[in-house]
Amino acid sequence: MEEYWEWLCSIPCLYQAQKELLLRCFGTPQAVWEAGEQELAHLEGRGCGWIQRVRSFRRESSPEKTVHTHREQGIQFTSHEHTKYPRRLQTIAGKPYGLFYKGELPQEEQKSVAIVGARMCTRAGKERAEQLAQRVALAGGQVISGAAYGIDGAAQWAALECGGASYAVLGCGVDRCYPASNRQLFERLEKHGGLLSEFPPGTPPRSPHFPVRNRIISGLADVVAVVEARQKSGSLITADFAAEQGRRVMAVPGRPEDELSAGCNILISQGAEVILSVDSFVKSVFPEYKKRKKQLSDDFALAPEEKLVYSSLDFHAKSVWELEEQTMLPLAELGSSLLSLELKGLAKETERSYYARLL
Repeated sequence: MEEYWEWLCSIPCLYQAQKELLLRCFGTPQAVWEAGEQELAHLEGRGCGWIQRVRSFRRESSPEKTVHTHREQGIQFTSHEHTKYPRRLQTIAGKPYGLFYKGELPQEEQKSVAIVGARMCTRAGKERAEQLAQRVALAGGQVISGAAYGIDGAAQWAALECGGASYAVLGCGVDRCYPASNRQLFERLEKHGGLLSEFPPGTPPRSPHFPVRNRIISGLADVVAVVEARQKSGSLITADFAAEQGRRVMAVPGRPEDELSAGCNILISQGAEVILSVDSFVKSVFPEYKKRKKQLSDDFALAPEEKLVYSSLDFHAKSVWELEEQTMLPLAELGSSLLSLELKGLAKETERSYYARLL
């Protein structure tokens, strides 16, 4: 039956409501494939002009050919009836009938955190998203987002840089890279996480697709964290879906006069949990993290200079010159200690000559 589900979900421009109608009429995707012309014409005569897409795709591709073509492209598929289908999605309203993916699907046993926010974000917002994602990854969680510019992409890059896993839900086919400038991120996600979409391969990015895919981002998550968002934004749509799905919604507060804080402040006023700090966030979402953090720290034997530098670092990036002043170490020794801490996964150069701690 899987090949028929994959065929049905591969029909271009056939959306959830149209698939639902076909399944109500015919019962199964196999019955849709085997439907007679008279039956299809009856639906078309009742106002379903999109039936022509079903006819065209039936002429172009059989279920077997559809599956073969996708596998040659490195694209996998799971229907909602298969055991591989994410359990978190099984409980949401309007769950997709199937998912196309490259890489892997999110791990069921790992806690999932969706980190979302504005595309045109501030530097502070980008850093906060990176810090949250790093701590999620170090706590053993996985980051879900949309691989967009700004907060989404920054969070996913940060999780991957820490050796964590991240999964992107797309508003186009998994064979499309959108935005194009995020190609390196897409390649990393495919190797250390996955690219997922309910839209068939070849589907271009279209504006109406993105609000729809947001229900999947929230559905795959246990917690949705909004870092920066305008008053009307896709991030608030994701948060609304999350609330309807019974997920935890958390938001970073901001000054009332800041446009990019308006969405987060609205969410908090509606009952979202407040992210006061990265530490408070990770303790709330991963109560077992403190024990894990101690275990990770104990695994590293630090030289005296490394301990001094490490104790001077913060989750907010500091410049080499600030650290030099705090530690009183010669620049060469400071640089050597920072490099050693980076190799041990305890620190990261966030940008040239700026360092932040990871644990």
